Amino acid sequence: MSTVLLFRLALALCGSPLFAYDDNQAALAQAQLGISEAQKGDFRNAIQAYKRAIAIEPDLPGIYLNLGLAYFKLGDFRQAITAFDKENSRAPSDRLVTLLAMSYFGLHEYREAAERLKPVSAAQPQNSELSYLLAQCYLWSGQYTEAMSLFQMLLERDPNSAAVHMLLGEALDANYRTTEAISEFEAAAKAAPTTPDVHFGLGYLYWKAKQHDKAEAEFRAELKNFPKHAQATAYLGDIALKRGEPAAAESLQRAIQEDPNVQIAHLDLGILYSGQKQYEKAIAEFQKAIQIDPSGFDAHYRLARLYRETGKTSQAEAEFATVQKLHEKKDEEPLIKISGPQ
Repeated sequence: MSTVLLFRLALALCGSPLFAYDDNQAALAQAQLGISEAQKGDFRNAIQAYKRAIAIEPDLPGIYLNLGLAYFKLGDFRQAITAFDKENSRAPSDRLVTLLAMSYFGLHEYREAAERLKPVSAAQPQNSELSYLLAQCYLWSGQYTEAMSLFQMLLERDPNSAAVHMLLGEALDANYRTTEAISEFEAAAKAAPTTPDVHFGLGYLYWKAKQHDKAEAEFRAELKNFPKHAQATAYLGDIALKRGEPAAAESLQRAIQEDPNVQIAHLDLGILYSGQKQYEKAIAEFQKAIQIDPSGFDAHYRLARLYRETGKTSQAEAEFATVQKLHEKKDEEPLIKISGPQ
């Protein structure tokens, strides 16, 4: 879920809490000043005003809700949680539980967010935004069965939602149901062909299924919509490398220029340089690939072999030891990772 949608949900949930507590006018004045600053978008000054109000009168109703919302708007989700927890301990509500869940979501603590959201979503089964948020939490915390169930329910309400088709495709892919995942991305691409990543996601699934011609067409479609899509460029380079085409190096290097953290581009350049016996350049690329993804089995294995081939015995032994550890617990992450935490 985008940050914009999180903020929209926060605004819908918070309403306009007013302070009906007249015993301390100084505290009330600071609280109202905080509200005024927040309405102008100056959340830092709002926080300071709320803190002054709390220092004068810590029992002012709604003060921690407003303080939490100001922290939330600044993206300081940990402080928001502290404030929401205090307010919820005094005046429990589904609204505050949802705000707590959204804050954990902002921290990428998706399992905790899901636990908070479950009872609230169950009490509001027609609230599609809550269901969508909960489904994403399930997806990104590895609870794929639960995620798929909610995404399917959402598609019953809106069969043409490209976003839901894509997320359901990710969940299916994570369950090794690649053929079904392809169908979902095809539906998404048909419903909204200019949606960011829809063609890349479909291309990735075709690539994974070794349908390289179809994958190439989708990567090119993504680049037509978004010419600087580094991953699409990198996977085109990978396909060219597999075919032995000279264009591979140019695509891989261009992908790195657009985004130096595209792991497959460094891995493939390492393979390309190794084949050309440019060993130092190959080693450098494999090292970059490992730096981006330390769990990358292939990069460690190729680097280990290259170290051994170039007489770097101690480095080779260290890499082979890492390869062995990775092999023992090897469970390649199947999730496409196009919409979630990168």
